[in-house]
Amino acid sequence: MLTPLFVCHANCCRSVIAKYLYESLNPGFSAFSAGIEVGDQVNDRAAAMLRWWGLDASGHTPRRIDRELCDHAGAIFVMGPEYLLRLIKMLGMDLAHKSYLFADPFNTPESFQNGAYHVYDPSFDNRPVEELVKEYDWFRDRVCQIHRALLSDQNGLIPASRYIKILENDLSG
Repeated sequence: MLTPLFVCHANCCRSVIAKYLYESLNPGFSAFSAGIEVGDQVNDRAAAMLRWWGLDASGHTPRRIDRELCDHAGAIFVMGPEYLLRLIKMLGMDLAHKSYLFADPFNTPESFQNGAYHVYDPSFDNRPVEELVKEYDWFRDRVCQIHRALLSDQNGLIPASRYIKILENDLSG
């Protein structure tokens, strides 16, 4: 079984939610999380959302992504194309073969314009937690889909190596 690594900006919200949901929804399986940068602590909104689902991330310490962590992960799921491009530029083009866009790891992107494939960050959203949790139902579903894909020999995941040129063209300009 491939261990997933979930990556967001500061490892304070989206990647933390993904890791804890993954482990909760798939007992006996573990996941990693990290940020392109590193934050101070789990975001209050993320902690509240996780508590809503009965999960406690109070012991989580944000971590900055590094090559060793990427090498230990079987698959890397990033919360936006900008993080994917930074990851590959920082830590090596060879990671593109096992890196995926969390928003849709099953289809080949045609463009990254206008915020396409960026996972919304609830960190600064002041709506009630109940609304955020409802909005993030798709996020929970994606975590389950990723788990099923990682269990399968024919997983259907589309690695960044298949669309790296589009990513570079759309985001490097």
